[in-house]
Amino acid sequence: MAPRLPTSKLHLINNLIQSQSLTSFQMAEAAECSEQTIKNICRNLRLFGHVHAPSTRIGRRRSITPPMLEALCDHLLEKPGRYLEEMAIFLRDEFRMLASTSSIRRALVSKGWSKKTVRQKAKEQNAELREIYLHKLSEFESYHLVYVDESGCDKRIGFRRTGWSPLGVAPRQVS
Repeated sequence: MAPRLPTSKLHLINNLIQSQSLTSFQMAEAAECSEQTIKNICRNLRLFGHVHAPSTRIGRRRSITPPMLEALCDHLLEKPGRYLEEMAIFLRDEFRMLASTSSIRRALVSKGWSKKTVRQKAKEQNAELREIYLHKLSEFESYHLVYVDESGCDKRIGFRRTGWSPLGVAPRQVS
């Protein structure tokens, strides 16, 4: 492949093309390049607005498109503790597309998101909600109440310790 033209020559060719005073053969002689180069630069200017065509990506197309990733990030801002499998279900429901958990993880990392420890914020910190709870609880006698030990339950149920958020921001979860 031939080397690229110096930027000074490209500026000269660009100015010659915009002036529209010379033919492509005369421009090629003035810039000391081939007529085909002038035609290619004209085409690039017409199609892309720049003397060089945009570079093409190498490899497979991304399975998670930018709009999908944006919707997923918005969803994670509301519910940061989602597992990758749940994110795949969200993408399937919203966009009708099956995405692997590894591609979801790669897409989030490329967007600048990481998995961190979630900062729990209890609902009970709200005085109004606490007052409503105590009012409802006062209707019952002590023998009506049953307490359950959840220490033997599945660890994926309950409070999630980790969550996704942008770099530099701690994920918050209201429990």
